[in-house]
Amino acid sequence: MKLLRNISLPLIASLALFACERDYDAPLLTEPEYTGPAANITISELRTQNAAATTDVPIIIAQSQILKATITSSDEAGNIYKNIYIQDETGAIGVRVDQNNICTKYPVGQTIYIDLEGLCVSVYGGEQQIAIYDESNNYKTAPIPWEIFQEKAIRDGWGAPENVKPIVLDDISTINTNPDNYKFKLVQFTGVTFQNGGKGIFAPEDAYGEENITDSHGNSIIVRTSNYASFAGNKLPEGKGNVTGILGRFKGTWQLTLRTADDVSDFTGSTEEGGDEGGETPSGETVLFQESFGTPEKSGNYWPYFSDYTGFDNPTSMFENTSEEKASVRIVSNLTNVWFPGTKDVAIAIKNINAQGNTSATLEYQVGANVYNAGEKQDLKTLKVKCNGQELTIPSKEVTGDAKQGNTPFKMTIENVTISDNTTLEFYCTTSENTYGLRLYSVKLYVPGSGSTGGDGGTTIEPTPNN
Repeated sequence: MKLLRNISLPLIASLALFACERDYDAPLLTEPEYTGPAANITISELRTQNAAATTDVPIIIAQSQILKATITSSDEAGNIYKNIYIQDETGAIGVRVDQNNICTKYPVGQTIYIDLEGLCVSVYGGEQQIAIYDESNNYKTAPIPWEIFQEKAIRDGWGAPENVKPIVLDDISTINTNPDNYKFKLVQFTGVTFQNGGKGIFAPEDAYGEENITDSHGNSIIVRTSNYASFAGNKLPEGKGNVTGILGRFKGTWQLTLRTADDVSDFTGSTEEGGDEGGETPSGETVLFQESFGTPEKSGNYWPYFSDYTGFDNPTSMFENTSEEKASVRIVSNLTNVWFPGTKDVAIAIKNINAQGNTSATLEYQVGANVYNAGEKQDLKTLKVKCNGQELTIPSKEVTGDAKQGNTPFKMTIENVTISDNTTLEFYCTTSENTYGLRLYSVKLYVPGSGSTGGDGGTTIEPTPNN
């Protein structure tokens, strides 16, 4: 103490300043390294081995299994809660973890080795997930405690976003090709528009937000946002752009979950890009007609009949219910559709489509079947199509409840359709063939641009059948 008293105040001040300004080297950090047993199972194999798991009966993994995967999600913005999503070259899956701010230790692009023994595969919303067994609740599972997860999930190397690249798609319907190839993976949809772009926000203060994005082909998917997300109050962007996120699936319905606000990028800021009245698109194709059937509303418990509906994208005078049995316009899984009820003869017509001097065009439409239960199946070609009275050839595409394809939109493309100045399209089904009911989601008639590769005519189905 006496020594300090003998030091002048200026000297003390200078010493303090020196101490504050000294540039200390940061302590060296050791790069994480996994040194345990080699990976011996993939995500696809894990799913297959535990296919019998249900919501009520999860399967506890009793054997030694090591899974190597990369983290694709982040809870940084609060839109993903107590979950991480991982993927490898064979598939993707969610992992429930009882912790906030997981991203601080397990960032996007982090490679991890997970010791699965003692964990379980459970089912939520019809989809598998990794969790821990807990018989105290209805789901018989719980998030993995943080301490256990850190012991089970060992990092290998540094995590960085560039370590994982999204699957880039310009056609949303591609994900229906084989749902197992896409569900819970990181994807980016390009050239999409927000239905309420420039008007709505991502989520209200008191509930989840569900906003549709639509691609240039007329296909849509829900972007689901928590009201706790840091960007929940941001205005939805205008124009066309790119949207990246985790592609979830709940009870057969696709939904996209953003990680941060940066997952929405490159929007043009304008929605004035033409419409259903024709004109060339940036790709050079000429759209003659396009219809998504608007946004119907129930009257009490009933959806509007097709013959009474006025919410079409195009003039109401173009649409007619041409059968005694009535079609209706509905919303199922947040997708508008024309409902052709099962075991009935139902027909609709779209008239007076302006061919704009063209004699040939490509017809593109989306159709799904109301098959849900095991053993239920229906061929999508049972929704028949005529153009100016001539029936078009549609190949067979069977969808089943076993494959969870109920009401999943499949894009049908028919090339080289002969058209005239005032073209009429008819969509119809018969009592004998329409067993469970069919849904028509969108219709587009266009002339391909000069950049199109063309072909020898005929019909294709997207998603492309895998059988």
